[in-house]
This record gives sequence, C-alpha cells and structure tokens, in this order.
Amino acid sequence: MLPKQLTQTADLNLDFYKKRAKALLKSARAGDPVANARLKRYGADGEPALHAAQLAVAREQGFASWPRFQAFITESNLDFRELVDRFLAAATSDERRARDILAEHPDIAHAGTYVALVLGDWEKVADAIAADPEFAVEPSGPQGVEPLVYACFSRFGRPNSERAARLAMTVRLLLNNGADPNTALAADHGPLSCLYAASGLLGNTEITRILLEAGADPNDGESLYHATEHRDLTCMKLLLEHGARVDEANAIKHMLDREDREGLRLLLDAGGDPNLANAQGDTALHWAVRRGRSAAIVAMLLDAGADIDAVRGDGRTAYAMAVVAGQRAVAGTLASRGADTRLSALDAVVAGQGGEVPPESAASPANARLLPQLAEHGNIGAVEALLKAGVSVDARGDMGETALHQACWRGNVALIRLLLAYGAPLDAVECSFNATPSGWLHHGATNCGHGDYAEGARLLIAAGVSDWTEPSGNPAMDAVLREKGLI
Repeated sequence: MLPKQLTQTADLNLDFYKKRAKALLKSARAGDPVANARLKRYGADGEPALHAAQLAVAREQGFASWPRFQAFITESNLDFRELVDRFLAAATSDERRARDILAEHPDIAHAGTYVALVLGDWEKVADAIAADPEFAVEPSGPQGVEPLVYACFSRFGRPNSERAARLAMTVRLLLNNGADPNTALAADHGPLSCLYAASGLLGNTEITRILLEAGADPNDGESLYHATEHRDLTCMKLLLEHGARVDEANAIKHMLDREDREGLRLLLDAGGDPNLANAQGDTALHWAVRRGRSAAIVAMLLDAGADIDAVRGDGRTAYAMAVVAGQRAVAGTLASRGADTRLSALDAVVAGQGGEVPPESAASPANARLLPQLAEHGNIGAVEALLKAGVSVDARGDMGETALHQACWRGNVALIRLLLAYGAPLDAVECSFNATPSGWLHHGATNCGHGDYAEGARLLIAAGVSDWTEPSGNPAMDAVLREKGLI
C-alpha cells in the first residue's frame, strides 16, 4: 500500500525527488528560514548538507530514511517478475531486505517454484520435480544455479527462522531426487559449497547433517573455517566427525578469534597443529596473543605442544607480543612456563619500561604493522607511544587495515579520538573487504558489539564521514545515523 502522499504515476519518479532535495538544500544554504526549518524538523544541525535535505524529503513523504524511500520508488516501478527476481536475490543474501519485500508484496510468496525453494515450500518443489525430474539437478532460474543452491543459501534457513525446518525438508527432497551434495555457488574468490552455506554461513545443523550424510565433502576450504564462528558447536562437530581436516581449514587460528575453550579443545583433539605458521610466521600461540585470548587459552596451547619461544616474521615471540599489548596475565603465564623474556628497545619503550625508540625502529615496516595490532587490543598508551615515536598513523596491518579500522571495529571511542587527533585518514581502504574505517564501525556495531558505536559514529560524522546509507542493526548507532539524516 502506498503512503498517502504518493500516487502510482508521476510521483514515483526518483529524479523528481532528487531535484526537490537539491532545491531544498540550495534554499537552506541561501538562508531561507522555511527551508532551514524543514531541515531542523528532522534533526539536521550545523551547515546544511545534501543528506539532511534528502532525509527531510523522505520523511515528508512518510518514510523513515532516504534509502528506504529510494528502494520503495525503485520497486514500485518494477513489474511483478522483476520484483520476484529482486526478492530471490535478497533471499540468498540479505534476509532483512527479503522480509521487507515479502511484507510489501505478499503475493510474491506464491510466485513459482524458485520462490518455493528459498521459502522451503517443499510441496511445490515436489510438484515441479514430478512434472520434470531434471528440475532437481539442472541449473535454472533467475540466478542460473542448481535448485539446491537456492535452498541452502536461503537466509530463511537460519536456525531460529520459522522456515528452517521446511528448508531442511526441501534440501532432503532435492538430494533424494539426484541433486549433487557438493553443488557450489560460483564466487569471486572461489566456489562456495552448499555445505558452507549450511554449516558456516547459517549454522543450520539439520541441513549440515543432511548434506554430510548425502556425501558432501567437509574439506571444501570454507565449511570448517566458518563453522568455528558459531557459539553452537554442533555444525563443527558434525564436520569433524565426517573427516574435516583442521589444519587445511586454518580452523585453530579462526577459533582463536574468539574465546572458546571447548571449541579449541575439539580442534586440538581432532589433530590440529598449534605450531602451524601462516605467511606472517604466526603460530597459534602468536595468534592467541594477538587476538587477546585469555591465559587459560594460552595454557591450553602450551599443553598441546605449542613452541613457547617461536619467533614470528617481525622477530617477536608470544611473550614480547603479550608485554607490548599490555596482556599482563598472559605474559605472566608465558614467563612462568619458561618463555624467553628479553625485549627489544622499541618493545621496552612501548611496554612502558623506559628508554628511547631508535629512529630505525620507528621506520621499520614490521614495527609499523604493530600499530593496528595494538589498536586491536585497545592499548591506547602503547598506540600513543608509537605515534610519538614517529610511526605513521596510516600504518597498515596484515589486512591492509589502519589503527582507526581496528578502533572502529571495537567502538573504542577514546582510541578513535586519539587517532583522529593524529590525522588518521577516513578514506583508508583495507584489502580484505575494501572497506573504510566507517565500514568497520558499521559492521562492528552488530558483529563485535563491545564499544560505544553511537559515539563512534558521532566522532566520524564530525570528522567528515557521511557514507552510511543503511542501518547497522545497532539501535543506538542507528539513532545517530537517523538523527544526522544518513539512513
């Protein structure tokens, strides 16, 4: 149903509303009191900006944000077939958007077999197979992929979804009719299997079990790695029971990205090697320190045979890393177990033990990479010590991230302030996700959740950031973004 302010004809022209927003902005900047009052009515403050004018126009039409207004107009101008295709694309990538489209256009739920695949309407899928047995195995539909991909990648398959059980039945039906359990979706960085979707992406234990029992390969390079991300370890256990190889998946280091003793124990007991090093020379022990794991986790690795004095690519041992990062309990555990406790001159200064930083140390690329790592641990004193010693605030970590990326990911307001004061670049793009610090703040607001993301957003906006267009999912941060007219 359309908001009362709009009709289904001329008013559904997006260019018309873009021009209205620009005209409103022009009037506000010219000092028009009516135009400025319209902006302030929806929370704008300071110098008039385009995003504030767009928000005012959208709110006056009955929408919460400009992006939602844009999406409404775009979809209202699509024919029904295009709407169905858009829904299918969202159903396999963005559950919130898919649910929004379905709520706005409920008839889509009855729009054919491909919709039935992503919604788990297995009875309709069974009818399609009865009419054409090849349907279960042939790539088809708007995305040109096998039906099993639609069902396994459907975001409606999350364990808490009302459609999860029906999607499991749909997957079983397709497999019973010849679908290949190792079917994969082509992606930029390599194929993503249906097993990855079930076990790693969604954490759906029933679909994971069905695929494995049908012969899905647990060593697909993705499933075990991503299964470590779920608090419920059932999918990970299923993969290990069916022969997943721990070291091939880099599973131990990824498990160390969070504090989970049970998960780590499962991987070590399954044969994981704590001394396997990555390209930077990090063993599991180095990684545990880098990711801020507890002394108990470190002790588990040592008990499993981790080399206590292994040196990584920058010349540091796990002990040196712990001291520099301010992880006293971990450093104490390592020292008590016989670690070499010698420190370089730079590490001693950063650790607050006095002395001076040699100029060549501050200029060293290896030491520059330390800055984002210290930011990752929230060690503000050590970060400031490195900056004062001459390390660039734009120094990059292993993923091409800056210290500001790490501070934003954790919503560390004090650290964000410090880095902005030193001129941290707002437009720095890291190489893993091609994201700026504001992107890390946006993603961290719901996927990390440790800090004050609302205040972090205020600081970045005050510094000139205005590139958010979608809600983060964090209510406090989203309130700030709405207040500033960005969503």
